[in-house]
Amino acid sequence: MYKIFSVLVLAFLLVACDPIKKEAGRLLTQEYPDLYEAVYARDDQALMEFTSHKDERVRMQAWQALINTPVNDITALIDLATKTDTRESWASLWLKELSEEQIERLNELFIASNASNIGLVSVLGELGNSRSLELLLEEDVPPNQEMEFQLAYAIGRLTGNIEANEEQQIQIIERALSTTNSKASQAYLYGFYRTRNDQEKQGLTQNAVNKMIELWKNYYPDEIGSDRYIAALLMKDHSGLVFHHFIDKDFILMDVQLAIEIIQAIGRNEENDTYAPVALNAFVQHKNPNVVIQALRVIAAKEDFAKEINNSLLNATALNVAVEPHVRLAGFNASVNPEKYIDDLLPIGTEDPYLQGLRYSALKKIWTDAEVFDYLVADIDTSQGLLYSFLLREMNTLWANADDELKTQERVEKVHNILFKALERGERSFMMQALHSDENVVTGEDFEKLIALLNDKSVVDDIDIFRSVTSLLKNRFEEESEIMITQFYENAGHDLKQSLIAQEWTFIEDSLAPVTFREPDWDRLADLGPNPVWVLETKKGNVEITVDVLTAPATISGMDSLITNGHYNGVAFHRVVPNFVIQGGDVETGLGFGGPDYTVPTEASAAHYFRGKAGVASSGPDTEGSQYFFMHVWAPHLNGRYTIFGEVTDGMSVVDRITQGDIVQRSYWK
Repeated sequence: MYKIFSVLVLAFLLVACDPIKKEAGRLLTQEYPDLYEAVYARDDQALMEFTSHKDERVRMQAWQALINTPVNDITALIDLATKTDTRESWASLWLKELSEEQIERLNELFIASNASNIGLVSVLGELGNSRSLELLLEEDVPPNQEMEFQLAYAIGRLTGNIEANEEQQIQIIERALSTTNSKASQAYLYGFYRTRNDQEKQGLTQNAVNKMIELWKNYYPDEIGSDRYIAALLMKDHSGLVFHHFIDKDFILMDVQLAIEIIQAIGRNEENDTYAPVALNAFVQHKNPNVVIQALRVIAAKEDFAKEINNSLLNATALNVAVEPHVRLAGFNASVNPEKYIDDLLPIGTEDPYLQGLRYSALKKIWTDAEVFDYLVADIDTSQGLLYSFLLREMNTLWANADDELKTQERVEKVHNILFKALERGERSFMMQALHSDENVVTGEDFEKLIALLNDKSVVDDIDIFRSVTSLLKNRFEEESEIMITQFYENAGHDLKQSLIAQEWTFIEDSLAPVTFREPDWDRLADLGPNPVWVLETKKGNVEITVDVLTAPATISGMDSLITNGHYNGVAFHRVVPNFVIQGGDVETGLGFGGPDYTVPTEASAAHYFRGKAGVASSGPDTEGSQYFFMHVWAPHLNGRYTIFGEVTDGMSVVDRITQGDIVQRSYWK
């Protein structure tokens, strides 16, 4: 009977969901193509016309597209946003440059509407002035939790841009530490936290700090966001109080984000409470590898701590074969006597590209520069692929910091050979900047050799090698190369011309061609449905992301082509910033500087970058490709600036444990 009931329920759900998928399919295949012609062109007038479209979802997407679209007539946009009065319409103003007169107009609109207009409140938070802050603080705390959060965030955002006076600081702290709304509590404090290390800001006054201490003693929020912020704010001058506040917590089991916040604060402090090494000793035994690695980095930078807990950290990390190589190498870097364990150190991470920085950092503590150089040359000679690239970067770092004693003629010749082999392999120039710049490594005699390489058809046919060679010519021989490069440019194809323009040769006056965006496969998106689930398999567990096709169709269409063709399989998370993001998806280089053979536009939304949100990396508006990231924590400074394409709905504990170099073994639609 139970099985029959379950089948009936499932059948009902499938039928019930079908109209949603059908409507999404209609929008994607019939309405979105025309809308996206305006998006690709960044045509503000056309997009503003779409804001009156018959379909609400199209109107919403048009407003969100305006967030990253330059608008000629800001007053007209404000008029239209005011008339429409939705969260998305107001969000279209977030990144615009408003005059003082226009900001005052928004202030007057707020007086007429109050905190219930959360869209307008969000604009004041992004663009408001000191009067905006006064008006927001005059508002009573809204009874609705979402409204309170939006008001709190606007206040918190503004205090990051505007100096709040002491009375305002105390008022904000009192609101933050009296509300039962944990998200709002954190949001009120956002500006103080965000600017805590800004030397140009006056920071909290002593009376404001005293009020924070007084209220925090008896404030225990449901979520740790405000605790994180307060710990970071107080650790510099009141570290003992912070440790005492958490004395009943087991540091070994502490929340990951809170633990990392405390560790980072210890690292910033020139002087710490006597309890700091005790806390760090506990943190190196934490179950989360990122907590352990962060603690070890702080210990490595503070020799007194390292001496005090050396045996403990060695046993917990460096000499513990049960922990991952990343942690072990960080342990050797923190140890005061790694030379005793050189035989344990040498085999760790030899084949992992992403661990070479830690490996060689530890070896530099044990060996002379000459010994490290010889070992590194041997490693480079026997390596391939991504490992070769990372080892090349280590050589670049070693050479940049080496004294003249290391740079003998014999070693200069070895570095010269390494450099030219790297050029022939198409290694990117930023990996070899110190080698490029050394006039002993690259001499005038090499100019003819580089020109000869450019005349080699195989070099011209390989865009990576071409860029590598011309980058070195630009760096060292720009004046001498003018005639050759000018002639070459006149006869080059589109891709080679664009490459030379991007290198900014002084005698090439052309501009980069406008970006041609990848066209989405609208029918395929309709088949996927509005919210398909993307699965990433890693050795630490699976991560599931529910994506939002109607908000980011161009992004997801591009990613779908990579997912279904297996291009994400075997690609590492190349960037991990604890208490911020993990980032992967560089299907081209694995270094974080590459991407696919297409570009998609920024598809911003009115949503917040909360913990678990999935975004797309970029180097500026409308430069998105294959790289994605997942948020460790709320980071509202990203709002509107980066595409949000979905949210992690299962596997956040895995996201928290990912370290740099962890591989996506397989990627697919659920």
